[in-house]
Amino acid sequence: MSKLKVRNITLGSEQPKVCVSLIASNFEELFAEAMRISRLDCDVIEWRADYFMYVNDISFMRKAAYFIRYAIEDKPLIFTFRTLGEGGGQYIEPEYYFELNRYMVHTGLVDVIDLELALLTEIQTDVIHFAKQNNVKVLISSHDYQGTPNENQLTEMIYDMRYLGADISKIAVTPNDMQDVLTILQSSNKINTEREDVPFVIIGMGEVGRLTRLTGELFGSVLTFASSGKYNSAPGQIPIPELRRGLDVIGKRDEGVYFGKKEKA
Repeated sequence: MSKLKVRNITLGSEQPKVCVSLIASNFEELFAEAMRISRLDCDVIEWRADYFMYVNDISFMRKAAYFIRYAIEDKPLIFTFRTLGEGGGQYIEPEYYFELNRYMVHTGLVDVIDLELALLTEIQTDVIHFAKQNNVKVLISSHDYQGTPNENQLTEMIYDMRYLGADISKIAVTPNDMQDVLTILQSSNKINTEREDVPFVIIGMGEVGRLTRLTGELFGSVLTFASSGKYNSAPGQIPIPELRRGLDVIGKRDEGVYFGKKEKA
């Protein structure tokens, strides 16, 4: 499993790190929610700026980012504006989308920016290069709320993201049955065994996909997304305590637990 240092944590080290999304529409809610989430048992915080009503005012966005950084102290912060086409909260002009991400890099208050693959293939931008110049990691993402591509499509998409400059590649899809879940796990395992230099996340959304949120230590995903207890940023997210218990059960392979074998007496 590939490792990537982000602020005070290392993605790809042991269990997948637990990320919780910060969702708020105004400043009062933003600060209160940031303070609440900072006390949760999570490793990374993602600010879903597509739910923030002042997103079109750059000066307000800097102030909001400062409030969040103050509240969460040294926890890594991912800045995400999720577009409507991929499950986001409001519309944004594509040109402003990249301008906004560039500005958030410039603030020095975020550790990772999330850029959607679909927009990167449509519009030419230097934001990835700019982020790397300023020591901000780039997460390239793709979300499918209709179904699950086949194994080859999933793996090729991860490699395409890496080629574009992703430090982390993320795909979230919607499995309709357990065969789709197996496709997700097979694709993850292939990437993990053949391309250990690629930090990635492949998640199955919805109830059918819950298992994929727990298996990162076995199949290679470096990050998993949990419910904050108040909001879910995607269907099928698991509350943190339940997620932590599941990660412990599935990931413990050095304490007498052997899959498919009996423990020696």
